[in-house]
Amino acid sequence: MATETESHERTRTNHALDTLAQWGNDPSTDGGENIAFSVSRQGAPSDAFLVTGDCTPFTPSGGRGTLHGQPPATTGEPTAYFDDFSGSTPTIDQVACTFAFDLNAAKVTLAGAFPGLPASLNFHVEYLKSFDAAGGKNIVFCSRTSSDDAGYVIAVQLVGAS
Repeated sequence: MATETESHERTRTNHALDTLAQWGNDPSTDGGENIAFSVSRQGAPSDAFLVTGDCTPFTPSGGRGTLHGQPPATTGEPTAYFDDFSGSTPTIDQVACTFAFDLNAAKVTLAGAFPGLPASLNFHVEYLKSFDAAGGKNIVFCSRTSSDDAGYVIAVQLVGAS
């Protein structure tokens, strides 16, 4: 049996996932086009990295649905940014990738040619916080479990909704 805290966390996570599904189903978001995301990863064996992009299209299925990153070669396509410290001057390497956030399973999947990492990474989320800012409504999750034992934070924003 889950503890009261675990039950409360699960309830808050489910409520946040329901909210994301409402955003994706809202006709004013153009199927998720006004939904942006950023994912940060910290953990060995690779340096930290950041992925950003737009959540389009939204695919309703099951109780909630799935947010997807924009297709390749389109504005808002998910891109991973890696700090490269191999030279005398650090640089930022950009890696195109795919993004899917299965709201039914509370699972994020990233796939790409990530340096020093598996080509596919995934993690299950747990709600962290919500807030409104000048750019929109935001929901932040952290990883509960991950395929590579790293820590992840994902922020999802309904752009221009504040």
